Amino acid sequence: MLTAVVLAAGEAKRMGELKQLLEWEKENTILGKTIDNLLAAEIVDEELKVVIGAQKKRIRSYLEKKYYSELKSGILKIIENDDYKRGMMSSVKTALYELPQDNQYLLFTLADKPFIGPEIYKEFYQKCLELKSDIFLPEYQGQKGHPVLIKNCFREEALKLKGEGGLRNLFAVFPDKIFHYSSDQPEITVDLDLKKDYQKYKENNYKLRVLKD
Repeated sequence: MLTAVVLAAGEAKRMGELKQLLEWEKENTILGKTIDNLLAAEIVDEELKVVIGAQKKRIRSYLEKKYYSELKSGILKIIENDDYKRGMMSSVKTALYELPQDNQYLLFTLADKPFIGPEIYKEFYQKCLELKSDIFLPEYQGQKGHPVLIKNCFREEALKLKGEGGLRNLFAVFPDKIFHYSSDQPEITVDLDLKKDYQKYKENNYKLRVLKD
């Protein structure tokens, strides 16, 4: 059983504006595309949690309009992190507080990952189950990427962690529990942190491999 978490609480200071709601494709946003891809993968059988913080009213309004049916059915859940300025780990912990009893794995990804398509999510989850990985960390040419999958048994340990570095804190504590999965998908490492990156990749949505290489 899988619960997925999209970390979308950041202020996007390097972008200069709230990147979660920047247009990505016609009638869709960066955050919307990321959520759409996860839903289309059809691997989330418990909840897809979207953690929001900065400009939370604006993002909540957007999500409630776009995902009315998913929110009503319970597959999508909006979680507010009022401590988002303390860093990504605060959002991770916020997502961990309430989980379905049967939850087996947790999948974490970032809001600015519109390139990661449904097939990648499906491949990684299936491989994680096949290997019975404790912590599944995908990499492209040695660079860590997303999504990250962890067993629910690490929930209590994660809640005890301090710092701002997100799941990197957990990796540091349990390096021997990590399965480093080598992927040939450059999409998993691309972040949209700067305006120039956003403009470049948005304009060349279907030429990611050429741009990355």
